[in-house]
Amino acid sequence: MSVNSAVAESAHQPKTVVELFTSQGCSSCPPADKLLGELIEDRDILGLSYSVTYWDYIGWKDIFGSADNDARQVGYRGEFNSRYVYTPQMVVDGEDHVVGSDRSGVNALIEKQGGATKSLPLQWFFKGNQLLVTLPDLDRNATLWLVDIDHAADVDIKRGENTGRIITYHNVVRKIRSLGDWDGSAKEIALDLAEMRAEGRDGCALIIQQESYGPILGALEIKL
Repeated sequence: MSVNSAVAESAHQPKTVVELFTSQGCSSCPPADKLLGELIEDRDILGLSYSVTYWDYIGWKDIFGSADNDARQVGYRGEFNSRYVYTPQMVVDGEDHVVGSDRSGVNALIEKQGGATKSLPLQWFFKGNQLLVTLPDLDRNATLWLVDIDHAADVDIKRGENTGRIITYHNVVRKIRSLGDWDGSAKEIALDLAEMRAEGRDGCALIIQQESYGPILGALEIKL
């Protein structure tokens, strides 16, 4: 829980992390994009939208696509022993995946995980342009990820499979980076929020994930 009630509405720890790999050039993706927007209405769910680039060749370059998003999906492919990547793909708590437009399948995975990411209690407080986060003792190694987020964006798609559609994307990941490995010893980390504020980002999220692309052990959603 937060140690500073004054910023309780600016940062909170969700119970579940849902990651959607999507593309503006994929005709199967809009229902999944819409579903993600519905899921994040639940404060306990942190939904993240990662635009990939491998559909760009069919006529529309995804304006949010990045090689880092592609790399994260490839990391999950290896973790799940999958033969290929696909869109729309929904990954729940780093534990399992399902077609992102499969509402019942997504809800079943969320229910199955039972709020696993809340099991790692975090403490935090804001100090100027920094967010100081205390990580408790943990009996395993993990990777710390920081993702920059725009909460919502409407895109008028003029070419490709979604020509003529205006699609709303939710919690769009604009940047993802590793903050390094964590050996599980209690420690405090400082998140520098100045660059995100300067770039006009709406928020960010800290993700604590076992062995880079394994189960997500904890997360913190920050609204700027």
